[in-house]
Amino acid sequence: MNNTVLVLGSNAGQTDLIRHMKSRGWRTVACAHVRNLPGEAIADAFEQVDVRDPDAVAALAKRVGADLVYSVSSDLAIKTAVSVSERLGLPHFYSSDFIDLLDQKHKLRAHLNQNGLSEVAYKQVTSASEGKGWSSFPCVVKPADAQGQRGVVVVKDSDELLGALDAAILLSPSKTAVVEAYLDGVEISSNVLVYQGEVVVNEVSERLVHSGHLFGIPRGHLVPCYNVSEEMRAAARQLVRDVVASLQITSGCLYFQMKITPDGPKIIEIAPRLDGCHMWRLIYHARGFDFLAATVDVLLGKAPALALRREDIPLHELLFQQTPPGSVFQEADFPVPANAHYHEYRYSDGETVLPINGLMEVVGYYVRMTPADEVSKYGADKR
Repeated sequence: MNNTVLVLGSNAGQTDLIRHMKSRGWRTVACAHVRNLPGEAIADAFEQVDVRDPDAVAALAKRVGADLVYSVSSDLAIKTAVSVSERLGLPHFYSSDFIDLLDQKHKLRAHLNQNGLSEVAYKQVTSASEGKGWSSFPCVVKPADAQGQRGVVVVKDSDELLGALDAAILLSPSKTAVVEAYLDGVEISSNVLVYQGEVVVNEVSERLVHSGHLFGIPRGHLVPCYNVSEEMRAAARQLVRDVVASLQITSGCLYFQMKITPDGPKIIEIAPRLDGCHMWRLIYHARGFDFLAATVDVLLGKAPALALRREDIPLHELLFQQTPPGSVFQEADFPVPANAHYHEYRYSDGETVLPINGLMEVVGYYVRMTPADEVSKYGADKR
């Protein structure tokens, strides 16, 4: 009889995991609190269970005979996946305490600063009035424990600060906000895999982001980086290794968001999961190895297959096709590039685009090698 995996969530990110586990011959059961997301049609079975409810998920895992409970691209779901796996004695990365450390942005910032790693000035507040003493502008205000760039804003002066803090606190499950120094520079990410105490994947990529009122929302990724020197890439990789050592991580995947500032690489956030941008697919087409498969290998206690990695490669891009929520989707508005290695739409013609971050939503994405005559366009992203 096939092994069974319970995948928490059925959105576009989880479809990658569902497809992969099916390719391994596993029976896939997906659950979510809503119906008719793409993973529901792909999974072998679907149950309408809220991934934020560990008790309900644990009961479902027992009922379907799950050998593995896992999720990608979701902070909420990975928190439940770890909690349930601890309870049922199933394979998992990390502990619930570790997940909480990364989930609470002020706790992570405190750990980094105390260990002299990527030090950034910050303040934790539970009411807007507590932010009155902050004097460094511009600064960034964010909920302490929300995901998907929700409530993250750049604040120019003290007049804007209290309102931004009120809004961030409302979006925070713990009613806590963080104000921290603004980091200026090119944004990068690193997809990280640790196996037997060693960082075996440390893929630094350039993160293309919107500005203005869409601050921080990603519009795509580049591998390798275009606007970051090899010296700074090496510094970012070393910072990753130092952080992994400080956190005493022995196995697992992580997603680092960083900026290359005048003082070197600085960490924005770390997530204890695969990213939410399908980066494994960009890495696969650019570098030649499957980061998603390698992550599942390590989760199951196996050595990851990384031998096919290519080093000297041309620029590759993963670009999102985006539109504001409430728009009516039409494929004709988002053509597929002729040279795309991969493309998918998240909507069908006539469907209304749902609010996820509430500002600019992904309706499709593609991966391709950047045409030589288009490479220079990314020079505009240099700061």
